[in-house]
Amino acid sequence: MRYATGLLSLSIAAVLACSTVASPAAAQDSSSRSGQGGQNNKKDAQEAPRYPNATRKEPKPKISDEGKKKLDEISNAYSAQDYAKTLSLANEYAPTASTPYEKALAYEIAGSAAFSQKDYTTAAGDFQQVIAANGLDNNGHYDSMSNLVASLSNSGKYPEALKALDQFIAETRTTDPQYANMRLSLLSHTGKAGDAEAAFKERLAKDPNDHTAFQNLLATYQQQNKNAEMLALLRDRYKQGQLITADDLRTYYVTLLQNPGGNWKEAQEVLDSGVAKGTIPKDEQTSTAYSVVAQSAFGQDQWNIALANYAKAAGMSSKGDADLNRARIYFGQGKKAEAKAAALEAQKKGVKDPKALQRYLK
Repeated sequence: MRYATGLLSLSIAAVLACSTVASPAAAQDSSSRSGQGGQNNKKDAQEAPRYPNATRKEPKPKISDEGKKKLDEISNAYSAQDYAKTLSLANEYAPTASTPYEKALAYEIAGSAAFSQKDYTTAAGDFQQVIAANGLDNNGHYDSMSNLVASLSNSGKYPEALKALDQFIAETRTTDPQYANMRLSLLSHTGKAGDAEAAFKERLAKDPNDHTAFQNLLATYQQQNKNAEMLALLRDRYKQGQLITADDLRTYYVTLLQNPGGNWKEAQEVLDSGVAKGTIPKDEQTSTAYSVVAQSAFGQDQWNIALANYAKAAGMSSKGDADLNRARIYFGQGKKAEAKAAALEAQKKGVKDPKALQRYLK
C-alpha cells in the first residue's frame, strides 16, 4: 500500500534584530530650518538622542523654501503609503537638492519606501546616499546606517552588511545588546559560523533565558549541518520547559521527524502535549506533522498507532489525504465498513487522486 504524506521542512534563520527600518524623519517647517544657521528646531530638542555616545558631530540642518515644499510632497506621499509616487518624487528631487540636509532626507524617505516594497537593493543604495550626504542629525544619520545593514542583509549581501554594522558600532559606540546579536548573526552568514556558535554558546551559558541566543545557536548549527547538536539542544531545552511557543515546538518536532534515526514517538509526544495545552495550533501544518508520524508508525507495522495519528491529522485538515490513508489501513485490516466510512470522509474533502477512493467505496 502507498500512503500519502505531507512534506515537513525547517528553515531556521539567524535572528537579525534589524529586520525592519526606522521611519524617516518628516520634513521640518521652513521657519525653523531657516538655512541661516539659526536655532535648532524645537522638535529636535525634544527628541532624545538615540546614539548619545556617537563620535559624529551633528551638522546644522539647512533647508530652502523650495526644498521644504518638495520634501513635504515626498513625505506626504510616503505617509499615504504611495511608495511608487514617493520613489518617483524622491529620485527626481534628491540629486538636485540644494543642501546636504535636503538630499539626505529625500534619500532617507526613498530608502524607507523601497524597503516597504521589499526592494532591498534599491533601499540599500538610497541609505548609502543618506550617509554620503551627511546632512541629518545623529538620530536620522545612524538610523539610516542601521537601515542600510537591514537592507544589505535582506539582499543576502552579508559581508557588506557586516562591514556597515561594524562602522555603525564604531561610530555610535553603542552598547545595546541587539547589535551584538546582529553582528554574531552576520558572522554566521559570512563563513564564520564557528565563531558565532562559540559566542552564542557562551551567551546561553550565562543566561539560559536568552531566547535570541538560543535561536541563533540553532541557526549556526543548521548552517553547519550539525543536526545532532540541534536535536540535543532542543531536547535539553524542552526538558527544562523552555520551548514554550508554537514556533519553538514546531522546530523541535520537525527536527525529530527529520532525524535519520527516527524519533517519531518522541515527536508524537511533543505534538500531543502541545495540542492539548493549546500551544500548538490545530491547523494544516500540525496535520502534516501527524501524518508524518502516522507514516513512520505504519512503516514499523504499528497500524493502530498509524490509524490514531491519521485520525488526528484528518481532524485538523480540510483535505482528504489523511482520511484516504485511514481507508487504506482499514482495508488492509479487512475492515471494509470502516474503510468505506473513511473513504467517504476523504471524498467530501477532496483528494489529489479521486480514483484512489473507488476501491474503498464499493
